[in-house]
Amino acid sequence: MPETGEEGIGLVCHVSYRRSAKEMDRILGTGMSKSTLHRQVQDFAQEKCDWPDLKDVPYRFLMVDGTQVRLQEIGNDGKHSKNVWMRWALASVGEQEKFDLVGIWIDKTWNKIRQDLNKRLDYSKLEVLFSDGDSAVEENLLASGMRHQRCLWHGKRQFPFLLYRDKLNKAQQKEFKDKLASIPAMNLTQSRLERLTPEDLPKVKELAEKTKEGFRQLIDALPEDRYPAGRAYIENLARNVTTFFDIWFANKVWIPLNTNAIESSFSQVKNRIWAVGKRWSERGLINWLKVIVNKIFFPLNWDKLWAEYLNIDPNLLISLTEVKYQWV
Repeated sequence: MPETGEEGIGLVCHVSYRRSAKEMDRILGTGMSKSTLHRQVQDFAQEKCDWPDLKDVPYRFLMVDGTQVRLQEIGNDGKHSKNVWMRWALASVGEQEKFDLVGIWIDKTWNKIRQDLNKRLDYSKLEVLFSDGDSAVEENLLASGMRHQRCLWHGKRQFPFLLYRDKLNKAQQKEFKDKLASIPAMNLTQSRLERLTPEDLPKVKELAEKTKEGFRQLIDALPEDRYPAGRAYIENLARNVTTFFDIWFANKVWIPLNTNAIESSFSQVKNRIWAVGKRWSERGLINWLKVIVNKIFFPLNWDKLWAEYLNIDPNLLISLTEVKYQWV
Protein backbone atom coordinates (compact mmCIF):
# COMPACT_ATOMS: atom_id res chain seq x y z
CA MET A 1 0.00 0.00 0.00
CA PRO A 2 1.27 3.54 -0.67
CA GLU A 3 0.95 4.39 3.03
CA THR A 4 3.76 1.95 3.88
CA GLY A 5 6.25 3.30 1.38
CA GLU A 6 7.39 6.63 2.81
CA GLU A 7 10.40 5.25 4.72
CA GLY A 8 11.61 3.30 1.69
CA ILE A 9 11.07 6.14 -0.77
CA GLY A 10 13.00 8.47 1.52
CA LEU A 11 15.82 5.97 1.96
CA VAL A 12 16.43 5.28 -1.74
CA CYS A 13 17.64 8.87 -2.06
CA HIS A 14 20.76 7.74 -0.19
CA VAL A 15 21.14 3.95 -0.50
CA SER A 16 20.15 1.21 -2.92
CA TYR A 17 16.64 -0.14 -3.38
CA ARG A 18 17.72 -3.46 -1.85
CA ARG A 19 19.15 -1.89 1.31
CA SER A 20 16.17 0.47 1.60
CA ALA A 21 13.76 -2.48 1.52
CA LYS A 22 15.77 -4.31 4.21
CA GLU A 23 15.82 -1.20 6.41
CA MET A 24 12.05 -0.82 6.08
CA ASP A 25 11.62 -4.40 7.24
CA ARG A 26 13.91 -3.77 10.23
CA ILE A 27 12.15 -0.56 11.29
CA LEU A 28 8.54 -1.53 10.65
CA GLY A 29 8.68 -5.27 11.17
CA THR A 30 7.22 -5.69 7.71
CA GLY A 31 8.34 -4.50 4.32
CA MET A 32 8.21 -4.98 0.59
CA SER A 33 10.47 -6.32 -2.13
CA LYS A 34 12.92 -4.01 -3.83
CA SER A 35 10.94 -4.31 -7.09
CA THR A 36 7.75 -3.22 -5.33
CA LEU A 37 9.62 -0.31 -3.73
CA HIS A 38 11.01 0.63 -7.15
CA ARG A 39 7.50 0.68 -8.58
CA GLN A 40 6.28 2.89 -5.74
CA VAL A 41 9.13 5.37 -6.33
CA GLN A 42 8.20 5.58 -10.02
CA ASP A 43 4.49 6.11 -9.24
CA PHE A 44 5.20 8.73 -6.58
CA ALA A 45 7.60 10.66 -8.83
CA GLN A 46 5.24 10.67 -11.82
CA GLU A 47 2.23 11.72 -9.76
CA LYS A 48 3.67 14.34 -7.39
CA CYS A 49 7.16 15.40 -8.50
CA ASP A 50 6.81 17.17 -11.84
CA TRP A 51 8.64 20.46 -12.30
CA PRO A 52 6.44 23.46 -11.46
CA ASP A 53 5.77 26.56 -13.54
CA LEU A 54 8.17 29.23 -12.23
CA LYS A 55 7.28 32.17 -14.47
CA ASP A 56 6.11 34.24 -11.48
CA VAL A 57 9.53 33.98 -9.77
CA PRO A 58 11.73 36.96 -10.81
CA TYR A 59 14.90 34.96 -11.44
CA ARG A 60 17.88 37.02 -12.63
CA PHE A 61 20.75 34.50 -12.63
CA LEU A 62 20.94 31.07 -14.29
CA MET A 63 23.67 28.53 -13.46
CA VAL A 64 24.13 25.27 -15.38
CA ASP A 65 26.41 22.25 -15.26
CA GLY A 66 26.45 18.55 -16.05
CA THR A 67 28.10 15.19 -15.53
CA GLN A 68 28.02 11.86 -17.31
CA VAL A 69 25.95 8.90 -16.07
CA ARG A 70 25.59 5.30 -17.25
CA LEU A 71 22.31 4.15 -18.72
CA GLN A 72 21.25 0.61 -19.51
CA GLU A 73 21.14 -0.14 -23.20
CA ILE A 74 20.04 -3.37 -24.85
CA GLY A 75 22.14 -4.41 -27.81
CA ASN A 76 22.70 -7.58 -29.81
CA ASP A 77 24.83 -8.98 -27.00
CA GLY A 78 22.21 -8.32 -24.32
CA LYS A 79 22.31 -5.54 -21.73
CA HIS A 80 25.24 -3.17 -21.69
CA SER A 81 25.67 0.43 -20.67
CA LYS A 82 26.24 3.75 -22.39
CA ASN A 83 27.41 7.08 -21.01
CA VAL A 84 25.10 10.06 -21.45
CA TRP A 85 24.97 13.57 -20.00
CA MET A 86 22.90 14.44 -16.97
CA ARG A 87 22.48 18.22 -16.90
CA TRP A 88 20.90 20.54 -14.36
CA ALA A 89 20.14 24.22 -13.83
CA LEU A 90 19.85 26.47 -10.78
CA ALA A 91 18.43 29.99 -10.69
CA SER A 92 18.61 32.89 -8.25
CA VAL A 93 16.62 36.10 -7.81
CA GLY A 94 19.70 38.21 -7.05
CA GLU A 95 23.11 38.76 -5.52
CA GLN A 96 23.76 36.95 -2.24
CA GLU A 97 20.50 34.98 -2.67
CA LYS A 98 20.43 31.20 -2.75
CA PHE A 99 20.17 29.28 -6.02
CA ASP A 100 17.06 27.12 -6.51
CA LEU A 101 17.10 23.93 -8.52
CA VAL A 102 14.91 24.54 -11.60
CA GLY A 103 15.53 21.49 -13.79
CA ILE A 104 17.34 18.18 -14.37
CA TRP A 105 17.61 16.49 -17.76
CA ILE A 106 18.94 13.13 -18.93
CA ASP A 107 20.47 12.80 -22.40
CA LYS A 108 19.01 16.13 -23.59
CA THR A 109 20.84 18.72 -25.67
CA TRP A 110 21.26 22.28 -24.41
CA ASN A 111 18.87 23.35 -27.15
CA LYS A 112 16.12 21.09 -25.75
CA ILE A 113 16.92 22.33 -22.25
CA ARG A 114 16.52 25.94 -23.41
CA GLN A 115 13.09 25.10 -24.83
CA ASP A 116 12.01 23.57 -21.52
CA LEU A 117 13.30 26.53 -19.49
CA ASN A 118 11.52 28.95 -21.82
CA LYS A 119 8.23 27.26 -20.94
CA ARG A 120 8.71 27.30 -17.17
CA LEU A 121 10.82 30.44 -16.45
CA ASP A 122 10.47 34.07 -17.43
CA TYR A 123 13.63 33.89 -19.53
CA SER A 124 13.44 37.58 -20.47
CA LYS A 125 14.30 38.54 -16.88
CA LEU A 126 17.53 36.53 -16.76
CA GLU A 127 20.59 38.78 -16.69
CA VAL A 128 23.63 36.51 -16.21
CA LEU A 129 24.45 32.96 -17.27
CA PHE A 130 27.03 31.08 -15.16
CA SER A 131 28.75 28.05 -16.70
CA ASP A 132 32.03 26.17 -17.03
CA GLY A 133 32.55 27.57 -20.53
CA ASP A 134 31.03 24.88 -22.77
CA SER A 135 30.50 26.59 -26.14
CA ALA A 136 27.19 24.75 -26.63
CA VAL A 137 25.89 26.29 -23.39
CA GLU A 138 26.72 29.79 -24.60
CA GLU A 139 25.19 29.19 -28.04
CA ASN A 140 21.89 27.81 -26.71
CA LEU A 141 21.28 29.37 -23.29
CA LEU A 142 22.66 32.88 -23.69
CA ALA A 143 19.72 35.08 -24.71
CA SER A 144 19.87 38.60 -26.10
CA GLY A 145 20.81 41.04 -23.34
CA MET A 146 22.26 38.35 -21.03
CA ARG A 147 25.87 38.39 -19.85
CA HIS A 148 28.04 35.30 -19.48
CA GLN A 149 30.19 34.69 -16.38
CA ARG A 150 32.70 31.87 -16.84
CA CYS A 151 33.65 29.91 -13.73
CA LEU A 152 37.14 30.97 -12.58
CA TRP A 153 37.95 27.53 -11.21
CA HIS A 154 37.05 25.75 -14.44
CA GLY A 155 38.92 28.42 -16.40
CA LYS A 156 42.20 27.54 -14.71
CA ARG A 157 41.55 23.79 -14.69
CA GLN A 158 40.71 23.44 -18.39
CA PHE A 159 43.62 25.50 -19.77
CA PRO A 160 46.23 22.66 -19.62
CA PHE A 161 43.99 20.41 -21.75
CA LEU A 162 44.00 23.04 -24.53
CA LEU A 163 47.77 23.41 -24.30
CA TYR A 164 48.07 19.65 -24.64
CA ARG A 165 46.09 19.87 -27.88
CA ASP A 166 48.79 22.28 -29.06
CA LYS A 167 51.31 19.47 -28.37
CA LEU A 168 52.78 20.99 -25.21
CA ASN A 169 53.75 18.53 -22.49
CA LYS A 170 53.45 19.28 -18.78
CA ALA A 171 56.88 20.87 -18.47
CA GLN A 172 56.36 23.05 -21.55
CA GLN A 173 53.01 24.24 -20.20
CA LYS A 174 54.44 25.74 -17.02
CA GLU A 175 55.28 29.15 -18.50
CA PHE A 176 51.73 29.69 -19.75
CA LYS A 177 50.03 28.28 -16.65
CA ASP A 178 52.14 30.60 -14.49
CA LYS A 179 51.09 33.59 -16.60
CA LEU A 180 47.42 32.68 -16.19
CA ALA A 181 47.86 32.17 -12.44
CA SER A 182 49.47 35.61 -12.12
CA ILE A 183 46.38 37.41 -13.47
CA PRO A 184 44.66 39.06 -10.47
CA ALA A 185 41.12 37.98 -11.31
CA MET A 186 42.12 34.32 -11.42
CA ASN A 187 43.18 34.46 -7.75
CA LEU A 188 40.13 36.22 -6.33
CA THR A 189 37.72 34.59 -3.90
CA GLN A 190 34.12 35.45 -3.17
CA SER A 191 34.87 36.33 0.45
CA ARG A 192 37.70 38.67 -0.57
CA LEU A 193 35.54 40.47 -3.11
CA GLU A 194 32.65 40.94 -0.70
CA ARG A 195 34.93 42.86 1.64
CA LEU A 196 35.34 45.49 -1.08
CA THR A 197 32.83 48.35 -0.85
CA PRO A 198 32.02 51.32 -3.13
CA GLU A 199 34.71 53.25 -1.21
CA ASP A 200 37.25 50.81 -2.67
CA LEU A 201 36.51 51.90 -6.25
CA PRO A 202 40.17 52.81 -7.04
CA LYS A 203 41.34 49.40 -5.82
CA VAL A 204 38.71 47.58 -7.91
CA LYS A 205 39.65 49.63 -10.99
CA GLU A 206 43.28 48.68 -10.48
CA LEU A 207 42.39 44.99 -10.19
CA ALA A 208 40.32 45.17 -13.38
CA GLU A 209 43.05 46.96 -15.34
CA LYS A 210 45.78 44.57 -14.21
CA THR A 211 43.51 41.65 -15.15
CA LYS A 212 42.97 43.00 -18.68
CA GLU A 213 46.69 43.62 -19.09
CA GLY A 214 47.51 40.12 -17.82
CA PHE A 215 45.20 38.54 -20.38
CA ARG A 216 46.68 40.71 -23.17
CA GLN A 217 50.18 39.57 -22.27
CA LEU A 218 49.13 35.92 -22.17
CA ILE A 219 47.39 36.17 -25.56
CA ASP A 220 50.53 37.79 -27.05
CA ALA A 221 52.57 34.90 -25.67
CA LEU A 222 50.39 32.42 -27.57
CA PRO A 223 50.94 33.04 -31.32
CA GLU A 224 48.00 31.69 -33.29
CA ASP A 225 50.15 29.77 -35.76
CA ARG A 226 51.86 27.79 -32.96
CA TYR A 227 49.17 27.58 -30.25
CA PRO A 228 45.76 27.90 -31.97
CA ALA A 229 43.77 25.99 -29.32
CA GLY A 230 45.37 27.70 -26.33
CA ARG A 231 45.09 31.20 -27.81
CA ALA A 232 41.41 30.77 -28.80
CA TYR A 233 40.65 29.45 -25.32
CA ILE A 234 42.26 32.41 -23.54
CA GLU A 235 40.59 34.92 -25.88
CA ASN A 236 37.16 33.45 -25.02
CA LEU A 237 38.03 33.20 -21.33
CA ALA A 238 39.17 36.84 -21.15
CA ARG A 239 35.91 37.98 -22.73
CA ASN A 240 33.59 36.17 -20.28
CA VAL A 241 35.47 35.51 -17.06
CA THR A 242 35.50 39.14 -15.83
CA THR A 243 31.81 39.95 -16.19
CA PHE A 244 31.68 40.31 -12.42
CA PHE A 245 33.82 43.48 -12.68
CA ASP A 246 31.42 45.10 -15.17
CA ILE A 247 28.40 44.33 -13.01
CA TRP A 248 30.10 45.68 -9.89
CA PHE A 249 31.01 48.95 -11.64
CA ALA A 250 27.36 49.32 -12.70
CA ASN A 251 25.58 48.18 -9.53
CA LYS A 252 28.26 47.99 -6.78
CA VAL A 253 27.31 44.38 -5.98
CA TRP A 254 29.30 41.19 -6.53
CA ILE A 255 27.93 38.21 -8.43
CA PRO A 256 29.32 34.65 -7.96
CA LEU A 257 32.74 33.91 -9.44
CA ASN A 258 32.43 30.14 -9.61
CA THR A 259 29.81 27.47 -10.16
CA ASN A 260 30.61 25.85 -6.79
CA ALA A 261 26.98 26.32 -5.68
CA ILE A 262 25.90 23.79 -8.28
CA GLU A 263 28.93 21.55 -7.71
CA SER A 264 28.36 21.24 -3.95
CA SER A 265 24.61 20.75 -4.36
CA PHE A 266 25.07 17.73 -6.60
CA SER A 267 28.15 16.06 -5.12
CA GLN A 268 26.11 13.62 -3.02
CA VAL A 269 23.72 12.96 -5.91
CA LYS A 270 26.58 12.12 -8.29
CA ASN A 271 28.12 9.78 -5.71
CA ARG A 272 24.82 7.94 -5.29
CA ILE A 273 24.36 7.59 -9.06
CA TRP A 274 27.85 6.29 -9.79
CA ALA A 275 28.61 4.26 -6.64
CA VAL A 276 25.22 2.67 -5.93
CA GLY A 277 23.11 2.74 -9.06
CA LYS A 278 25.90 2.13 -11.58
CA ARG A 279 23.45 1.55 -14.48
CA TRP A 280 20.01 3.08 -14.87
CA SER A 281 17.12 3.20 -17.27
CA GLU A 282 16.46 6.76 -18.42
CA ARG A 283 12.94 6.82 -16.97
CA GLY A 284 14.06 5.19 -13.70
CA LEU A 285 16.85 7.72 -13.23
CA ILE A 286 14.77 10.80 -14.00
CA ASN A 287 11.99 9.66 -11.65
CA TRP A 288 14.52 8.95 -8.90
CA LEU A 289 15.99 12.44 -9.44
CA LYS A 290 12.55 14.01 -9.09
CA VAL A 291 12.21 12.38 -5.67
CA ILE A 292 15.72 13.54 -4.73
CA VAL A 293 14.77 17.14 -5.52
CA ASN A 294 11.88 17.08 -3.06
CA LYS A 295 13.62 15.03 -0.37
CA ILE A 296 17.03 16.72 -0.28
CA PHE A 297 16.80 20.11 -1.99
CA PHE A 298 13.31 21.12 -0.80
CA PRO A 299 12.88 19.00 2.37
CA LEU A 300 10.38 21.38 3.98
CA ASN A 301 7.84 20.35 1.34
CA TRP A 302 8.22 16.60 1.94
CA ASP A 303 5.51 16.07 4.58
CA LYS A 304 3.03 18.18 2.61
CA LEU A 305 3.86 16.35 -0.62
CA TRP A 306 3.42 12.95 1.02
CA ALA A 307 0.08 13.95 2.56
CA GLU A 308 -1.12 15.10 -0.88
CA TYR A 309 0.06 11.83 -2.43
CA LEU A 310 -1.98 9.83 0.09
CA ASN A 311 -4.92 12.22 -0.35
CA ILE A 312 -5.09 12.85 3.39
CA ASP A 313 -7.85 15.28 4.39
CA PRO A 314 -6.37 17.77 6.90
CA ASN A 315 -9.86 18.44 8.23
CA LEU A 316 -10.33 14.85 9.31
CA LEU A 317 -11.11 14.72 13.03
CA ILE A 318 -10.89 11.53 15.01
CA SER A 319 -12.70 11.42 18.36
CA LEU A 320 -12.22 8.65 20.89
CA THR A 321 -15.29 7.78 22.92
CA GLU A 322 -15.13 5.71 26.06
CA VAL A 323 -18.30 3.78 26.98
CA LYS A 324 -18.85 2.06 30.31
CA TYR A 325 -21.58 -0.35 31.22
CA GLN A 326 -22.84 -1.13 34.72
CA TRP A 327 -25.45 -3.80 35.37
CA VAL A 328 -27.95 -2.87 38.07
